[in-house]
Amino acid sequence: MAADDKVDVISKKETKEKDKKKEKKEKSDKKDKKDKKEKDKDKKRSDTEGVHKDKKDKKKDKKDKEKLARALEAHLAAKKNEETALVHKTDSDDESEETVQIAGNLVPFALPLADAKTHKKIYKLIKKGAKLKAISRGVKECEKTIKKCPPKPVSAGQTEAPGVVVIAGDISPIDVITHFPILCEEHGVPYVFVKSRAELGMAACTKRATSVVMLKTECKKLASDNKTDKKPEEDAEDLKATQAEYLDGLKELVKIAQKEWEVQVQPWVKGIHPLQIEEKQKQSGMS
Repeated sequence: MAADDKVDVISKKETKEKDKKKEKKEKSDKKDKKDKKEKDKDKKRSDTEGVHKDKKDKKKDKKDKEKLARALEAHLAAKKNEETALVHKTDSDDESEETVQIAGNLVPFALPLADAKTHKKIYKLIKKGAKLKAISRGVKECEKTIKKCPPKPVSAGQTEAPGVVVIAGDISPIDVITHFPILCEEHGVPYVFVKSRAELGMAACTKRATSVVMLKTECKKLASDNKTDKKPEEDAEDLKATQAEYLDGLKELVKIAQKEWEVQVQPWVKGIHPLQIEEKQKQSGMS
């Protein structure tokens, strides 16, 4: 019996050892499978996300991106400055006009000033005049055209005039256009102010804002000059109709400009404007 007990004990020990080895093997197998899965995941991630980069490469890429961003910002800022400078330039060749900018308010002598309805008429008429080559643009060109007109004062009720001068009132510095009212009055040319220099340039079909535009009675582009088009007869008729509309509109604008001059400017010239009378009364009261 004792011998049998010993055999049983030995067999039990062997069984336990076998079970332990089996458990160890199972654990090691599980661990190997887990490691294999993780390796497969890392491999897939590297395939989808790209090759792994070390810290030096990452720093270099970051610097390159920052450099590119700074260069792009500088380029956009330079482009913006160029566009702003282009808007602020005038269409004259005069160097003094290169520094002209659009002012926030109108100049104090912007009289006579066209109303909203007349503004629309003026811009439409300028577009027609540009098509017929019947306008002068810019300070230098308008000065030459006005000086060619014979000197004569603006008289009340005068309808025959060599044209109309349209001046933008939102100019800075004001010295660019200060002399135009006096120059126009000396040569008997009616004039009128508009509010926007940018809109005046657009109406005159220029890429830049315009300080002054003169609408003339002479049209350089005549119906008889249109010979190179495919349908000369139809185009000649359209051009002739445009000329007639332009000249009629110009006559109407001359009347409006003269009437507004009498209402808005003449009282200042005669010294009978309400503000002038009020100032005189204050001065007399103080004395």
